[in-house]
Amino acid sequence: MSGLSDEGPQERFEEFLRTYKDEDGRLAYWSRLQQMSINDESSIVVNFQDLASFDSVFITLATEDPAQFLKMINGALVSVLKIEDPDYVSTLDTNMLKVRIIDYPEHIPLRAIRSKHIGRLLHISGIMMRASIVKPLLIEAMFRCRICGGDIPQTQEDGRYTEPALCPVCGKKTAMRLIPELSHFIDWQKVRIQESPEELPPGQMPRSVDVILEGDIVDISRPGDFVKVTGLLETTPDFSRRGGRLATFNVFIDASGVEITEKEYEQLEISEEDEKKIRELAEDQYVYERVCASIAPSIHGHEQIKESIALLLFGGVEKQLPDGTRLRGKSNILMIGDPGTGKSQILKFVSNLAARALYTSGKGTTAAGLTAAVIHDTETGAMTLEAGALVLADQGIACIDEFDKMDPNDRNAIHEAMEQHTVSIAKAGIIATLNARTSILAAANPTLGRYEPSNSVQQNIQLPFTILSRFDLMWIMVDTVEATKDRELAQFILGMHQRKKIPTGSATPPLPPEFLKKYIGYANRYVIPQLTSEAAEVIENFYVDLRKTAEGGAAPVPITARQLESLVRLAESRARMALRSKVSKEDAQNAVRLMEASLRMVALDSITGKIDIDRLVSKMSAAQRSSSDIILKVMRDLESEGTSTVDEEALLQRVQSMGLPRDRAEEVIKKLVTEGILFHPREGKVRRAQS
Repeated sequence: MSGLSDEGPQERFEEFLRTYKDEDGRLAYWSRLQQMSINDESSIVVNFQDLASFDSVFITLATEDPAQFLKMINGALVSVLKIEDPDYVSTLDTNMLKVRIIDYPEHIPLRAIRSKHIGRLLHISGIMMRASIVKPLLIEAMFRCRICGGDIPQTQEDGRYTEPALCPVCGKKTAMRLIPELSHFIDWQKVRIQESPEELPPGQMPRSVDVILEGDIVDISRPGDFVKVTGLLETTPDFSRRGGRLATFNVFIDASGVEITEKEYEQLEISEEDEKKIRELAEDQYVYERVCASIAPSIHGHEQIKESIALLLFGGVEKQLPDGTRLRGKSNILMIGDPGTGKSQILKFVSNLAARALYTSGKGTTAAGLTAAVIHDTETGAMTLEAGALVLADQGIACIDEFDKMDPNDRNAIHEAMEQHTVSIAKAGIIATLNARTSILAAANPTLGRYEPSNSVQQNIQLPFTILSRFDLMWIMVDTVEATKDRELAQFILGMHQRKKIPTGSATPPLPPEFLKKYIGYANRYVIPQLTSEAAEVIENFYVDLRKTAEGGAAPVPITARQLESLVRLAESRARMALRSKVSKEDAQNAVRLMEASLRMVALDSITGKIDIDRLVSKMSAAQRSSSDIILKVMRDLESEGTSTVDEEALLQRVQSMGLPRDRAEEVIKKLVTEGILFHPREGKVRRAQS
């Protein structure tokens, strides 16, 4: 290109590095150039928007001949540094000095990459799925003649090198020997970027593209990170068929610059008008009601569940203690319910609302798919790590439907992710720990089709307590027959079908999903609420007062320390919902109300009328277990008197004399028979299964 043969563009870029000022009037890039030797850096990151605003000629150059444009700006950086810091440049290979371009305006979705883009500078974004190990790439080889011993340098361009056929020193045809210690290498890594869930059209397989990283941008991100890459789209021949190359080519991106988006909502664009609306909503006295009414408004009722999901979306504050312990800020919620109560619809709504969310269903989910998989790379033969759903949803939400239908071995894989927010892998020589700072919203159906209130949660869904205890809140959605509620539900659903819109109340109209997503993103980005002493006192009193009921040893344990931490997270979430930096007493009281309602649903002992966490741990509550102990003790006493088969009426009279009410004794005997501990050899008689 004629324009690039002139020294004008390079001089303009040198002027840009020296003189460009940011909005505050400071030299944006000159100060960074002066710090390069101090920080031992070999590249400088340049925002293309700054470059375009400085001189529009750079837009033309980058569009018409991007390879030459990148070569020119790298040369300009070397020229400037040779003048300003010649000592530092002399210690480096000039091939290592790079200008990293970011925020290039031509953003191309991964599934829109076509042959017309080959050779052009592109800007793509997505989630890093896998990354190879970092390898040294030969860029300037030094060969030595085996006959005369002369050294022959040779520059490599296409990633492959060949030995010279003739020695230019002695002129003889001989085998050359590569001298690694005299050759120049740079770091090289290949990663795979997959399109993000929000860009994925329904029913489509996600597309991905390989990205080549060289120099100081290798290993700056890990699988699961949301990355933005600016680079050249290049091709490589397809060698998938033996005996020759196919006419098709594979594409890859030779990266110039890489940006890493650490947080869930950083990629959301919030304008000044949006920020004004957000501030107005935060000052609304009905802000809580409006946000909660905006959660799955097409599902009738379930106000407490929607409120808890709203708190899950906002999340608490993650804390790093001085000893290195990390306390999670994300909440986990489990919904257990009868078919047709809207669980899946709620999960789908949340997966669409959250900025970084993944939806998966039980039977189609494996342990490797949830956590991480070790993949054999067919091209290099190396083992690479590929991130699973929980890692890809880092700083987001994982919605798991049909939780009860997952294979138990696969379900156990999420234990670590739910509490520690990490995924640890030790397979095929790869030992790694990946971040999985993910809220889990799960839905499960009862084992017998419908929820049976007389049975414990364990008997209804048969999930281990090790998983159940990691859920902050558990809700039971029972489909009960009640004429008034049934008519309300029917009118609500039929109204939607007739008017094709959601009926709303005038007091708290729901917010549009797009605005709600921005509101949640703004709160997560800028609001970090702190627990006040007044709020801490409310939570402490609730915890201690509830635990007091268990004093004495035999009484049921109503609440554990895990629920105490859950209360803190819920209170922080409610403060964040109103963009407040302090957790108020009201926030703590609201968290206590939700926790108490959840515990009453899943852990209320119908016999004593008290909350008993044993209803979650085992098939029997503490009261039932203590009653069963009395009955089994009487059975053993009667057996010692010489009778193995006991008259049921005599047994009931004996346990009544010991203070156990007859109706409770009959219920426990029935339960023990169901469990197979007792059995009826004949009518009116009872016997222990193991005498």
